[in-house]
Amino acid sequence: MDLQRLVDAYIIGLGDNADNTEFREALVSRITNGDISLLELVQALGQYLASEEANRRSKGLHVLSDVLNDLPETAIPSQAISRLVQFFSARLSDATCVPQVLTAINALLRLPTFTDEFTADVLNALFKEVHVQSFQYSTRSAAYQLIELAMANNPRAVQQMGDAFVLGFAQLLDGEKDPRSLIVAFQIVPKIAALVDIRNNAEDLFEVVFCYFPITFKHRDGDPSAISPESLKNALRAAITCSPHFGKMAVKPLVNKTTATATSAKIDALETLAAGTHHFSADAFKSELEVLVEQIREDVVMSADEKVVSAALETLEAVYAVISPSAPAASEITEIGESSSPLDYVLKEAMFQLTGDGVKSPEQIGKILRSVARSSAYNCSVVSDAVLPIIIERLESADVLTVRRELMDVLNYVLSASCDVEKKA
Repeated sequence: MDLQRLVDAYIIGLGDNADNTEFREALVSRITNGDISLLELVQALGQYLASEEANRRSKGLHVLSDVLNDLPETAIPSQAISRLVQFFSARLSDATCVPQVLTAINALLRLPTFTDEFTADVLNALFKEVHVQSFQYSTRSAAYQLIELAMANNPRAVQQMGDAFVLGFAQLLDGEKDPRSLIVAFQIVPKIAALVDIRNNAEDLFEVVFCYFPITFKHRDGDPSAISPESLKNALRAAITCSPHFGKMAVKPLVNKTTATATSAKIDALETLAAGTHHFSADAFKSELEVLVEQIREDVVMSADEKVVSAALETLEAVYAVISPSAPAASEITEIGESSSPLDYVLKEAMFQLTGDGVKSPEQIGKILRSVARSSAYNCSVVSDAVLPIIIERLESADVLTVRRELMDVLNYVLSASCDVEKKA
């Protein structure tokens, strides 16, 4: 069968939803063996690729993308890539052909001869011409795959695009609803933050990601390929907390969400704040610290859910570790009550309770003090210096057995924190 008849049969098979494996393998084999060139295939597809009928154009590109996907690297000459990139970049403005074009571009992106210049051309065309969210899942998936391949294989091109790449990705993601696409998109965000300077467009990128928080959806029972709620939540958390440029934008709304009535949303907010301590600066937390400490105190004292209490205490420790990980300069040290030191938010309430007639919620007070003291050697020293003298003095003067027992409970928590800090040291 000559080339044109083979191509025509392939096209007819596409219209009939037939199995075209035989035709595809024949074309791939002929090009690989040198019987025909890739250029000759394009010429044979010319009447379809240049047709005024959208359906014929789409079918022509379908054949070309199928063949490109199966061709070995050696069968695609470097000079052909340049022409194909120009052709495919222009075709991204043709909505009917976008699914096939993206498939073809992804095939080319895997080639070692696909240059940074080619990468920038296809990415610019994608961001400019394609409204990704108007397409079905398979096409959106191909768009995310293109982004991932470009970052992995041609990172310098992505870096050189800089702001244009960050904004382009943010626009591409905006409005995505399918969990299968969302988990891929969320996983891309930390890669972007690591590769590109996002500071100029951090707000745009953050807003399009944070609008999904807290994320919930129903897992499809019996579908082993379905995205699990936990994996999607973790991917979103990693995206929200991946850059210090997100810090001041993320902390306040996350602190606000710790007041959520839904337990899952509350825990998610607390755990995301804790995760943010790995990348966010101390300044990002300081302005919201008083509100956060008050909410954590309420959760620890009032909540009957141990998961909430555990998440609250772990978040408290993580945040204080960032805010005061080591001893400050001598000029910054003040007595409790003389400044708005971050430790005051915890110590003032604890000292008030310890000096009262009875210690209310001694176990909860002890747990809060222990979490803060564990956060750093300096914090442990300050907490111990502030609390232990009061406890010892009261133990010497208190006659009521229940009060002495309450004081001992708090003392045990503070001492256990000292032991934990020593072990870390």
